[in-house]
Amino acid sequence: MKFTDLNPHGGIGANCTLCETGPFRFVIDSGIHPKHAGNDSIPRHDLIERNSLDFIILTHCHLDHLGSLPLLSRHHPDAPVLLSYASSILARRMLSNSVSVMKRQRNELNLPELPLYGRGDLSTLYDRMKPLSINTPQRVEKEGKSIEITLHHAGHVAGAVSVEVKSEKERIFFTGDLLFNDQRTLDGADLPLEPVDVLVTETTRGGTARDPGRQRESELVSLLEEVGKTLNRGGSALIPVFALGRMQEMLVVLDEAFRRKAIPKVPVFCSGLGMDLVNHFHEISKNTNRLRFNRKVLKSMGARPLPRKVEPGRPPPMKGIFLVSSGMMVEHTPSYIIASGLLGSDRNSILFVGYCDPDTPGGQLLTTQTGQPFEFEEIDCVEPVRAKIRQFDLSGHADRDELLALARKLSPKTTFLHHGDPHSRTWFANELAGDDMQLIDPEPLITYET
Repeated sequence: MKFTDLNPHGGIGANCTLCETGPFRFVIDSGIHPKHAGNDSIPRHDLIERNSLDFIILTHCHLDHLGSLPLLSRHHPDAPVLLSYASSILARRMLSNSVSVMKRQRNELNLPELPLYGRGDLSTLYDRMKPLSINTPQRVEKEGKSIEITLHHAGHVAGAVSVEVKSEKERIFFTGDLLFNDQRTLDGADLPLEPVDVLVTETTRGGTARDPGRQRESELVSLLEEVGKTLNRGGSALIPVFALGRMQEMLVVLDEAFRRKAIPKVPVFCSGLGMDLVNHFHEISKNTNRLRFNRKVLKSMGARPLPRKVEPGRPPPMKGIFLVSSGMMVEHTPSYIIASGLLGSDRNSILFVGYCDPDTPGGQLLTTQTGQPFEFEEIDCVEPVRAKIRQFDLSGHADRDELLALARKLSPKTTFLHHGDPHSRTWFANELAGDDMQLIDPEPLITYET
């Protein structure tokens, strides 16, 4: 196999991998880099000869894997896009939102190339999507040769898949983003464990070990305890969430907690893309038993939209739980605005339920000491940190020890380290150094051959 990482920045970002096995050429994912904008945020599609791909595979619908897919598909109109049924539904809403965000960024960032694609590109892309059933091989033939492509349930988020590509000479396995633990709304990964020739594994959590005392269920208990304490002292709780997956899981968690009387029943205010995805999750859950979500949860818990008179730097006009995106409290999002109005009171809490990049406002807030000023630059607001700030380990990615065990069970001849920052990949490289395999930590834009 030939392997080329087309993400020019390396690490986690504009995920896009060009692969060649025998006469077949295909790409896994085509995302955008969250720390960059415009043309600087996309993979190097120009390194692929136009209309030369046999197919494109999408592992899931987070934008670092999906966001530039319309561009790639535009250059390869004859290549079908293979994906799960759930991803074929979710991709439409995610990409539509992406167009709207890029239109806003055009003026904010003074980037005339935005939006990178339009509604017409999306319609054309949707016509090329070919949903595949999980665990059902899809045969592709070319020049008298054939390969089988099989998607496997990967946990992580609704629709996420690992990808198995089997030819006459080799078996290749791409983990994609993995989570083995069950979530409230989604089953954990279910993967085959037969030996492979080539493994391409994510390494997201390689830099840190999970504290044995902070398992997923115990973290949810701790989260609800903190929410309860906040409400009992007359404060409000902000839970910044990722729109795809975490928002829907937290809706279910809070509804269960209200019904069990584990926390006081208060208004729950929701906003953002995550609420738009609720109906999609409901429809998908009717067609798969791996996803468990019913939009009736909104009525059960009394979810309501944000109060109209929410102003930056001022407490919201109503108290309660604010379940809004973005999960990293990125500028111009509801969680960013709500945080500016809650941060200055010690009655309130801001409770993160996922990873926060250190360069985002959420990541910066997590490292700011109580009593110190925190600046919300985009709204010209400075507030002292008086609210309780906590982070709970509810990651959508497998622990590093789980991924290490998977690699050893699959006993590959060659392993590519992928989707991880340098220190994360280094941990895996050190741990696997003594194993009987070729280990490759690929540089961006360099082609490797096994």
